[in-house]
Amino acid sequence: MSTRLSAAVVAALSVLLTLVAAPATAAAPNPVPHPIRFAPWGEDSSFPAAYARSITDPDRDPLGANDWGCQPSAAHPRPVVLVHGTFENAYANWNGLAPILADRGYCVFALNYGNSTGIAFLNGTGDLIANAHEIGPFVDRVLASTGAAQIDLVGHSQGGVISRYYANLIAPQKVNQVIGLAPSNHPTTLSGITEFGKLVRLFGAAMAVLELVNLPAAAQQADQSPAPQAPFYQQVNGDGETIPGMSYTTIVTRRDQVVTPWQRGQLATGPGAEVENIVIQDVCRIDQSEHVSLPFSKNVAQIVLNTLDPDDERRIRCYPQAPITGSTQLIG
Repeated sequence: MSTRLSAAVVAALSVLLTLVAAPATAAAPNPVPHPIRFAPWGEDSSFPAAYARSITDPDRDPLGANDWGCQPSAAHPRPVVLVHGTFENAYANWNGLAPILADRGYCVFALNYGNSTGIAFLNGTGDLIANAHEIGPFVDRVLASTGAAQIDLVGHSQGGVISRYYANLIAPQKVNQVIGLAPSNHPTTLSGITEFGKLVRLFGAAMAVLELVNLPAAAQQADQSPAPQAPFYQQVNGDGETIPGMSYTTIVTRRDQVVTPWQRGQLATGPGAEVENIVIQDVCRIDQSEHVSLPFSKNVAQIVLNTLDPDDERRIRCYPQAPITGSTQLIG
């Protein structure tokens, strides 16, 4: 990628990260005392803040993540591996959720993968099948370091569907469950991909442009109808979207402007599998999270915690969440 294009990308993202969305104005949240304590770290606890930091420090670990000395507890025997989305990185995607999981006693790990652009903070852009295979060595390192037999995968956007690819087709014996936040489990319509392009000001409408600037993941996630789907989707969905013995959870938002229609993030249940499709507005109607801010929703964090440990399921208290920004900052 040329120096001119790289500079344009950085400048465009800098503009994006100055956006501030208006807070929700819906009815008051559930008054039931909140039983989940948010992690006491407030640094970069919104999407714009985390992404801005990652531009200058792209290898920064999310708070609470990648402690290679962490040993799983009896209460939480499986490490949690977080897989970021397209055009993102571990810190930008997971600095909201990772410290919450760590504060609850989980060993948390987050990888960077799929950099086809040469821009250090702009990951998840490579070929989808190759991206899914990059999860493998990282998981193996996590298992070797922690001594665990399996991991739980949590992925956002592309991270959700390549986590499912890894769990279904590469190493099902190493995965207990897959949790997808606004996952691109099916190709998104052209409007969805181009809307994200407008959001980050990286490219125009033409799929050819995406390929020219070496962003195959974006083109491959676009709906090619009536042409055949990309080989990735043929493989991950062609023989059924789930495999026996695996658990899957999707958490989607009706405000999604990237995975469109938003229902394309959900899964059909196959034989022997467990699937729960959750719409965040059905749980907390005052949550206005859209695609990029969903991992920074306090309401989503509570659902993820309950899904990771159903034996310790706790009642969810709903908090207003704004689009674009989100915030998992500690509240009193």
